[in-house]
Amino acid sequence: MILRKLTYCEFDGRPTQWSLEGLSLGKINLLVGKNATGKTNTITKINWLASMLAGLQPQLLNSASYETEFSDETDTYNYTLKLEKNCVVLEKLSINGEEKFIRDNQGTGHIVAAQFPEQPMNFKLSPNQLVIVSKRDAIQHPYLEKLSEWAGGQRMYAFSSKLGQDTVFSTNDMNNFVVNPRDMNSVVPLYVKGEHEFPNDFRKKVIAAMKNIGYDLTNIGVISNPAISPASVKSMTHIADSSSFLMLYVGEKDIQTPVFQQGMSQGMFRALSLVIQVIYNVLKKVSTTVLIDDIGEGLDYERSTNTIQSLMDLAQNNDIQLIMSTNDRFVMNNIPLDYWQVIQRKGGNCNIYNYENSKKKFDEFKFTGLSNFDFLKTDFLNAEWNDEESSNIR
Repeated sequence: MILRKLTYCEFDGRPTQWSLEGLSLGKINLLVGKNATGKTNTITKINWLASMLAGLQPQLLNSASYETEFSDETDTYNYTLKLEKNCVVLEKLSINGEEKFIRDNQGTGHIVAAQFPEQPMNFKLSPNQLVIVSKRDAIQHPYLEKLSEWAGGQRMYAFSSKLGQDTVFSTNDMNNFVVNPRDMNSVVPLYVKGEHEFPNDFRKKVIAAMKNIGYDLTNIGVISNPAISPASVKSMTHIADSSSFLMLYVGEKDIQTPVFQQGMSQGMFRALSLVIQVIYNVLKKVSTTVLIDDIGEGLDYERSTNTIQSLMDLAQNNDIQLIMSTNDRFVMNNIPLDYWQVIQRKGGNCNIYNYENSKKKFDEFKFTGLSNFDFLKTDFLNAEWNDEESSNIR
């Protein structure tokens, strides 16, 4: 199940209105645009939707209107959610054009049940409850499972943040502890989980992925006390003393001493954290939409390029939808225009242009001989080009 289309609006008709139209997504997507056009906001709105549908949002949004389309190999889901003052105004779902449920601002509605498909069942919910969450039932309403699984599997990572570099982990029971895989700062306990659950694959795959990015690691693990001798640390491959704080360390080729997470460069740790978290989801076979804001931030050209290519390969070969944002020319120049979502903002209204809704413009640009970054820099979407100008560019 992946998110195909999204239209969004909040505080409609008011001075604080913010809206988004034209988002048509594929398996791999790159949100681009000038600063303050809405890239981060767009990713955040998708994250909020998933959190609400997964029942993880303690309170519904003050104002929001979502019109969405999801699809898998066989079905198309159209889901609408409208909120005002932290309460549901409208919520409805149809699959392949057939209505499955609808409810109003009083919480009253009806829903199709598997046992009585021709006689929708009436219900009444609290105004701040969602049908997707409250009526989840694998027997009576099995069609809700796919949306719930999408919501539960969604992951968001802010690549420009620390991604857990300043966070350590402590537990007295290494075989029985809880980690939130949606918390992008919980990378240390997630690594511990990965090694315990996949002892033959997890560590090897993390090292291999980091080598593909450009970090030639010889070792990786967690350690409880960085003051012990380098030789002891270098020989470790698993968990140290469980009664102490744990942190990540790596061994690098041609470097004699281990590097602890606090001593890694920001770019290196961001790449390592992202690799650990994405590979864990892959091995767990979690169907996921991976949201990455400011992808490549803090990395040099080669490693930024390699990181993005590794992520794209993982998305293509696994049940992953990848939605990234950037304003970095390195990133833009290395992701085909076919994957681009160009955001343009006027006031609080954002419109997105992509190969689906602006095919002619995208095709025209391919003949200019310019780099992908110039598509945004020259404002090609809004420019009028004649044959003579195009010839001069080429």
